[in-house]
Amino acid sequence: MTSTRPTQRQRVFDFGNEADTTHAVAEPQGGQSCAAAMEKSALDSLSEDLLEQIVDPDNLERAWRNVKGNREAPGPDGITLEQFPEHFRVIWPELRSQLLDGTYRPEAARRKAIPKPDGGERLLGIPNITERLLQQAILQVLQPIFDPDFSESSFGFRPKRSAHGAVKQVRSYIQQGYRFAVDMDLSKFFDRVQHDVLMSRVARKVGDKRLLRLIGCYLRAGIMVDGFVQPSPEGTMQGGPLSPLLANILLDDLAKFKEKVRSITGRSRGISMRRLIGELRQYLRGWMGYFALATTKNIFTELDGWIRRRVRMCFWKQWRLPRTRIRKLKQLGVPHDLAVRHGTSRKAYWRLAKMLGGQMGMTKRWLLDQGLVFLRYLWSELAPLRRTA
Repeated sequence: MTSTRPTQRQRVFDFGNEADTTHAVAEPQGGQSCAAAMEKSALDSLSEDLLEQIVDPDNLERAWRNVKGNREAPGPDGITLEQFPEHFRVIWPELRSQLLDGTYRPEAARRKAIPKPDGGERLLGIPNITERLLQQAILQVLQPIFDPDFSESSFGFRPKRSAHGAVKQVRSYIQQGYRFAVDMDLSKFFDRVQHDVLMSRVARKVGDKRLLRLIGCYLRAGIMVDGFVQPSPEGTMQGGPLSPLLANILLDDLAKFKEKVRSITGRSRGISMRRLIGELRQYLRGWMGYFALATTKNIFTELDGWIRRRVRMCFWKQWRLPRTRIRKLKQLGVPHDLAVRHGTSRKAYWRLAKMLGGQMGMTKRWLLDQGLVFLRYLWSELAPLRRTA
């Protein structure tokens, strides 16, 4: 009689007797998805023993199969996929000890540039296979912790999601009556991620300080260029398995900030502009208090421009009638002919809001006088916190 009992998968690596399997993540069985197999780790998101889950033999074996399946080139150390299992068996005992006591320091990745369709270059970092394996192992534990709370409109680098899903969602919007889809790209987003801001978002759900320290080390590991290591004071280098998840964590927090601002500045709320600006001011101050340690104000300057446009749109909506708009614009110093031209315009609110800036009366100074606060000013006010952090 032939047995139907599933045979246990033979390990590629010999982890020895010291491997702690207390926090093992079960291998998917009988069609069970990897995400389902790791569902339990998602429930322990703030636990302080996530590194034990990461270095668990089953998790590492699965990470190795993912890394091997990608068939990527060697990193700076030149070790190939074929050579790696034997190499890993030798270094594993000390490597595991360093990971668990928080002393492990990742090695720099190899710089590789690939051409972009627009004629530019996309800079990648090709880590050593050891780093790829560890990053993949980290990803497998953190993905089920963070992914369930990501926006439903997020489709990039997520399990069971792809560009096809995004296209289907756009199609559903068209069926609801929308007629425009905008294709945008955040310029050099991966290159400009602020490490302190990103790590503050990761720390919301990760209580294992050793793991937080390890992720921070990966962000600062640097890039090997012509035999020399260049530091990486900002950015999350594309090329490692962990980079897309880290990018999604930060993007989701931004993709949520904008949702809240849109909610406050909704055109049909039926409240006064004084109350609207008061609510917005309160939210912006609280949000900036959380981001006080960010070391650059560029992102806040860009957000300020977007927020001002939202507020101008709300004013324009509330003025409503052409004669009211013309009168308000003239009160703001706009010449009569220009006020009439824009006051009677049938262009969309959002488009007109872009034109209602400096030359159209709703200047930055005027918005400040109405009670609006600017993120970059709040960031400057909080400078003492950054000096003492």
